[in-house]
Amino acid sequence: MNRRRSSLLLGFVLLGAAWPVAAAESTVRLTRVPRHGVQPKAVLDHKGTLHLVYLAGDPGGSDVFYTRRRANETGFAKPLRVNQTPGSAVAVGTIRGARLALGQMGRVHVAWNGSHKAGEKGHGAPMFYTRLIEDGGGFEPERNLMTRTRTLDGGGAVVADANGNVQVVWHAAPLGAAHGENARGVYVAKSSDHGKTFAREVGINPLPGTCGCCGLDAFLDRDGRLLTLYRGVRDAQRDMMLLVGNRPAAAKSLVVGPWTVRTCPMSAAAFAQAPGGIAGAWEAKGDIHLGWFGTGGASVKNSTLIHRQAHQRHPSIAANTNGTMLVAWSENTGWKKGGDLAWRIYDAKAKPTGQPGQRLRGVPKWSFAAAVAHPDGSFEILH
Repeated sequence: MNRRRSSLLLGFVLLGAAWPVAAAESTVRLTRVPRHGVQPKAVLDHKGTLHLVYLAGDPGGSDVFYTRRRANETGFAKPLRVNQTPGSAVAVGTIRGARLALGQMGRVHVAWNGSHKAGEKGHGAPMFYTRLIEDGGGFEPERNLMTRTRTLDGGGAVVADANGNVQVVWHAAPLGAAHGENARGVYVAKSSDHGKTFAREVGINPLPGTCGCCGLDAFLDRDGRLLTLYRGVRDAQRDMMLLVGNRPAAAKSLVVGPWTVRTCPMSAAAFAQAPGGIAGAWEAKGDIHLGWFGTGGASVKNSTLIHRQAHQRHPSIAANTNGTMLVAWSENTGWKKGGDLAWRIYDAKAKPTGQPGQRLRGVPKWSFAAAVAHPDGSFEILH
């Protein structure tokens, strides 16, 4: 496909439908989130069904929606509202939206930062969790998992495995602690019965301090170890940290993305499993970095800077069975301001192939993109 033809295709992305774009010898399909939704998170299951959550409605008091698209189908199923309390999610800030995980038998688990109006007086916003009921017709009432913590801010994460284990991760301050970012920590609430019940949350980061309104991401490796990317804080250092483990005083941490900045950048991070290991992406100094992680202890094998003449934010990664990866991100977005969608293909050694792709004005206000890899090796970006 020549450059002019590629540009024409990028200009005709249909609402709620995928449109193919040839890039770096891999097909990249761009799909608009249904019903003008924002902040998509997507997971592809082993049958090729795409599971999607997103926010819609008032940015300060949004609703969470879930839908799916089966393999070989072109449209999404009728969305289900995830939250039973109307307006109990928040899109403002682009960092606190819903997160999605698939557990045993493909059961859907969803967690999100609740809006302040949904929280208890004196405790701030809640960390909500719910799961799809067994018949798939709706979701259980959401539950606040915060029992020992308060002042939730930056977005959390949820992970699940095939053995019925579910973990929800967030950062907050312990009850009774002094105000300020130095008192904040990373917490995990664990369930061993498919999300039916959760133990009280426990703090797991060995170094104190988390950047108040930055998001984190969590991931389970193939041995069941929990990995967390979060932004720590110590004076003017707001480094991206890799945390391996989910037990107090036993988790290991490592600085993977140094950044000297005094104000919170409201940044995000992402993980993906590739045939050659675990890939992660994070923000620093207005750029996206891509790295490989080892999990025997906290380690980063190498990292690659994605060079762009733009302010890059909110990375998402997808890896196909050949080890080829796609990294998608937002460019030049801001407070109450949408921006451009960009992406690039990387080989199994995290080396870029071809030229970056871009769709101007492809990211709505308060939103970002989500990337998935299909069994045929192609990629899809939902935005």
